[in-house]
Amino acid sequence: MSDMFALQAITLIGKSLATAVKNGGNADARADVALANTLAGFVETLSSCSGEHAIEHALSAFHPDLPHGAGLIMLSKAYWSRFKDTSADRLQAIAHALGRADGDFLAALAELQQACGVDKLRLSDYGVKPEDAGELADNAASTMGALFRVDPRTLSREEIMDIITESI
Repeated sequence: MSDMFALQAITLIGKSLATAVKNGGNADARADVALANTLAGFVETLSSCSGEHAIEHALSAFHPDLPHGAGLIMLSKAYWSRFKDTSADRLQAIAHALGRADGDFLAALAELQQACGVDKLRLSDYGVKPEDAGELADNAASTMGALFRVDPRTLSREEIMDIITESI
């Protein structure tokens, strides 16, 4: 059930998010994004969130001016690249839902970010420094570590630190 809702939400996002961002007056695009948001809420209720959220909450705890959504955007490519081998089928399905025929999820993610004008966001814009990575990784694990259990495989502390530094 969760996968069904997730793939439908992703399909709607792939279809309409960039349009809604570029033209907030487009009611059809905004309706698609609103429905995708609702479906994503169902998914979160049924399945929880991933470790990416734990990392971002640690970032926002230490950098309160960092919006949660922007933090997730900045972490996303580095985070999801860790699972391209262990979750190839699922990531390909997501890429297809985003409209990428070749199934390259990371390329689809990068294209969506570029289409929405958020591809240049960096954690350094919010004061995050490479030397903060260890404390942030520890905070993510100690305060919201259960979210990492949803990940396709276990991430080491060093990998979490690398995700953060690659996003700076």
